Amino acid sequence: MTVEAIYRAIDEIAPFSESMDFDNTGILVGDPQAEVTDALLCLDVTMRVLREALDCGAGLIISHHPVIFHKLGAVLRGDIVYELARSGVSVISAHTNLDKAYPFGVNHALAERLGLHDVRGIIRDGNACIAYMGELAQPMTEEAFGAQIKEALGLPSLRYTPANHMVRRVAVVGGAGGEYALEAAGCGVDAFVTGEVRYHEAIAARACGVTLYEAGHYHTEIVYRRMLCDALAARCPGVRFHVSRSERPPMAFL
Repeated sequence: MTVEAIYRAIDEIAPFSESMDFDNTGILVGDPQAEVTDALLCLDVTMRVLREALDCGAGLIISHHPVIFHKLGAVLRGDIVYELARSGVSVISAHTNLDKAYPFGVNHALAERLGLHDVRGIIRDGNACIAYMGELAQPMTEEAFGAQIKEALGLPSLRYTPANHMVRRVAVVGGAGGEYALEAAGCGVDAFVTGEVRYHEAIAARACGVTLYEAGHYHTEIVYRRMLCDALAARCPGVRFHVSRSERPPMAFL
């Protein structure tokens, strides 16, 4: 299959037309007509990921975060875009359109990873939902659900805003989703899980009584890879889809 054919398969799952205005998604590097036998799924396109793609024979990298996001002043040797073009590896980036996708999207994958049931979309953006909510099998204390989040996402630590109530209904937005916490609280959730929270968002969440968990941008989004990998494998016969083994969080814990 070609890069463009795989782009169309992703578009069926997560329409690129649903990308937010600030975003940059689609085929961002390479040749749309290039034949692809192997593709590598990742969160971020780094030199480590590019080396992994070359090692496994992947002519295409499918990333969540756009490999080109801000204006490029120059493209020089050693820059990831230069090295991608030089290597002949193409990149498709599916960002906010994949956040919203159901099923197989980032937030859907996060909800399932956290053990939520009856998952459905809330907080619409365009024709799709930017946040999803579901229920735990039984009510849990804030501390017990926090421990479940840590185990599910492989976290060494977790920050939250205590509200001193049981947790049953939970909403999620992977990545930097703290701005949606209050709107999610208005939908009747007990807790909201996201990757990044600003100080004023934590203050507001605590004031309105929602338990807000900050679980890390990387850890709340990387969960999408296996689900999308399997979905694409079913739609693209003859292409081997690989989940990156080399990715690491950009920041470490002391």
